[in-house]
Amino acid sequence: MSLVNLVKFKLKSKEFKDVFNLLRENENGLLQTESMDMVSALVDNLNEALLLDDSKLLSVCEDLLKLVAEKCSPQEVLLELLEKIETTKDDDIFTSLLKVLQVVLLRFNENKVRSLEWSLNTIYSYMDQIVLPDYISKVGADEGKLLESDEIVQRVLLLYMTILLFLEPIWKTLNSDGEIFKTTKMSRKNVVICFILQLMGNHLIYLDIHHKPGKIDTAGVAEGAKTYSRQVAEDLVSAMCSLLGDPYQLLSYGERRKRWSSSKWYKKPNPTQNIFMNEDKCPMLALAMYHYLLIGEDLQPKTSPAVYTNLHLFEMGLYYCTELITNEHIVVHHKGIVLGMKSLEKLGAEKLFPDNLDVEIHQQFCKGLSNLIVYSSSESNRKDGTMLLRDYILHFDSEGRYLVISNLFKTVQHSGLHSFVATIYKDLISQELSGNNTPSPWFVGKSLKHLLLTEICVLKNGIETDLVENADTIITGLNVLRFLLLRDKLNKTSIWEYMKELEHHYLYPLRKSIDLAKAHFKEERLKTAQASEGTSNHSDISVSIINSGPLPELTREKKLELLTHAMNQFDLMECLLARVLECINLKPINT
Repeated sequence: MSLVNLVKFKLKSKEFKDVFNLLRENENGLLQTESMDMVSALVDNLNEALLLDDSKLLSVCEDLLKLVAEKCSPQEVLLELLEKIETTKDDDIFTSLLKVLQVVLLRFNENKVRSLEWSLNTIYSYMDQIVLPDYISKVGADEGKLLESDEIVQRVLLLYMTILLFLEPIWKTLNSDGEIFKTTKMSRKNVVICFILQLMGNHLIYLDIHHKPGKIDTAGVAEGAKTYSRQVAEDLVSAMCSLLGDPYQLLSYGERRKRWSSSKWYKKPNPTQNIFMNEDKCPMLALAMYHYLLIGEDLQPKTSPAVYTNLHLFEMGLYYCTELITNEHIVVHHKGIVLGMKSLEKLGAEKLFPDNLDVEIHQQFCKGLSNLIVYSSSESNRKDGTMLLRDYILHFDSEGRYLVISNLFKTVQHSGLHSFVATIYKDLISQELSGNNTPSPWFVGKSLKHLLLTEICVLKNGIETDLVENADTIITGLNVLRFLLLRDKLNKTSIWEYMKELEHHYLYPLRKSIDLAKAHFKEERLKTAQASEGTSNHSDISVSIINSGPLPELTREKKLELLTHAMNQFDLMECLLARVLECINLKPINT
């Protein structure tokens, strides 16, 4: 009888002590030649023990597998273990096999990099096959804490904790290898670093990591328990920082991957030369998640090197912020917004300058953030996005602010966001006029004239412009004009010097457009009011729906409501236009 069959027989007979003695007696003989078959047989018994709910047999099989892993060829045991992990569907079996795999990997030296990589890839594949419910990626920040009540999320978090326990002795061994110079080649340490990054960029990125410490109690402990998601994130970051030494060692890879890869002089690196430049091994989204945890959640160790300036952290972090806010999932957008806000917060009073805008990432960031503000279905993300955009603009000096705002006007098509940017510009003009110093040339004179005539006070299609669709832009433009005419009595902005142009190209055409729109919508409202319910009445109403699905069939009451709302907007425009013309007629004598 073969050793494997003898072990099976004794396990079935519950002769557990005899099995251990049998394996020890044959550890240099039959056990070596039958190691792979022995692993397979013991794993089969492990599955059987789980089905029978036999905890004793389960524990014995685990210990026997560890014994085989310690005594037999690690390469042969590894191959059989990985095959079993690939085919298992049960988390308990997966956990038991990880304990055995840990024993095998600790026996390998630095030369067995591929063996470690295969092992971690198999573990990641097991995790990756778990699909989170669709609703999780759409949950806003306010509901994030409730995610851990979901059974699948609980399963994922338990597996994260299991994998961390599996990894701990491995990465601690790697961390004590006495390495002086950092390497980016394929090494055991770098393989583990990439694996931890992949874990961060997988399920964890969709969970709520944020933790706001409560008050400190009398014992000096912060109130408010951390979520399991937060604890897992902290443990992953702790392992990463221990392996890296410098937590920000990978900070520059966002720029290297995004900026230089688009250059015609860029040569794709060999992944064996720089593992961190390989998207499959070190995903950009995972790098973004890691730096979100470091900066956005303040998880960097207190012993982090202080050699990085806040400006450098911001500029490099902008690549990761852009990666997050341009992702397809709402919950990931929130992390990008938080990373951006925290990066700007660290800058404090330090200013950004026009030279910073030479790097293309600023344009990509503004475009991505603008799209988020306009199209996101999360109200909190849209609101927080506008706050981030405003803070970003205000961190520049006068010229930088003007350039960013000017670029936004050219790229933003949505009337509401266009209006928001115009309001920021108006507030900056007010700030300049309130000081005792000479106003910055970027908010008066030719610069102001250019934006007023080309972006703020513009009717896209002349008198045929859709006033409903462009209501926000028009109302804001009139408000900006009225503010300037009332505020700038001394003509510091030179607004009075080109008032004729504004009247000819904007105010007079707007007057005609409002008259035409009011007459048209008044007629449409009368027709709709006279039509009986259910009668087909195709009112020419412009309705913009950005964050919703297809527009349902409108009832007569809804049509009347929309038409009345449009008429009210026209009345508001007419009122503001009258106030602007009144201010023009009251032109100061000294101008």
